[in-house]
Amino acid sequence: MDETTQIYWQKVETGELWLQFCSGCERYIFYPRSICPFCLESSLEWKKTSGKGKVYSYTIVNISALPEFNLETPYIYAVIELDEGVKISSTVVQCSLDKISVGLPVELTLLERNHRKLSVFRPRDY
Repeated sequence: MDETTQIYWQKVETGELWLQFCSGCERYIFYPRSICPFCLESSLEWKKTSGKGKVYSYTIVNISALPEFNLETPYIYAVIELDEGVKISSTVVQCSLDKISVGLPVELTLLERNHRKLSVFRPRDY
């Protein structure tokens, strides 16, 4: 794991979602990397996000290729569009399969797996 990826996971451990931000083109970046994929700027900073967004797309996973998730099927795997404009893939938890929809407002929550915190999302109440 490289340094930028380590920083990302250290931030997740705090219960917050931090993403890299390029001051050159003023865009958030995901996944962590050493240069901006939009303008090639190498001086990136970390900014805390709101942890809020909406479901951009989703699928219901009935058979997982990952053995550690087989007992949890079916589950929702989604592309979340954060309020900051970045799209991030994640699991949606605490949501019944009949309630998931494109545009559903969601918020960050944490799931612990193998002694590591993972950023996942749950439906957001207004």
